[in-house]
Amino acid sequence: MKTQMRFQKYLCLALLILGAVATLFAFFYLSGAMSELGLTLNNTSGKSRFKASSGKYDATLYNDIQGFNTMLMYFGIVMILLAVLLYITACNKRRNYYISNYVAIGVCAGGDIALSLTAFIMNALWRANFLNVDFVAWKEYWDGRPGNVVKHYSDSTLMFDLGFVVYLLVFLAAVALILNLIWKIMLMRGEKKLLAAGNQVAGGEAV
Repeated sequence: MKTQMRFQKYLCLALLILGAVATLFAFFYLSGAMSELGLTLNNTSGKSRFKASSGKYDATLYNDIQGFNTMLMYFGIVMILLAVLLYITACNKRRNYYISNYVAIGVCAGGDIALSLTAFIMNALWRANFLNVDFVAWKEYWDGRPGNVVKHYSDSTLMFDLGFVVYLLVFLAAVALILNLIWKIMLMRGEKKLLAAGNQVAGGEAV
């Protein structure tokens, strides 16, 4: 039981930290290549001048993705609150779990799984949209600017890829929370059986 109690303590802490990381990540999500795309959009007065005739996405993708970025921030905040719920119900330190603990764990695990999967899938879709930018036209646009002008161009998908890592970790931690609950239930049942057996032995000796 001691090993399990240490594990539940660290797991609750991990979920809280991951919620904070997910929130922080949302503030950096549009850095890197997406930031360069935004700066390019500003340079063209909000109108992309390198839109491909093929219909590929252009610099306006920076505006289109703003809603998703805001959603990621709210997701992170909710993840933090879900982890706090575990602490409110003492899921991190209780030897025996009660109804409140089952409810808190179910809400936290279910919420984190739903949020992380949604973020993971939508991040993949936005990454695909970014890769559909006409990078040739984008680079040609900046190559056509005066030499002393700072050129904002990048085809890096680093922030999208980091998103996969962040939300995968949240998903795995939520699954671990469920597995920890199963482990806890098995140990509690084992303790009850040992106590019942001990009481029977004590009763027999008393007789």
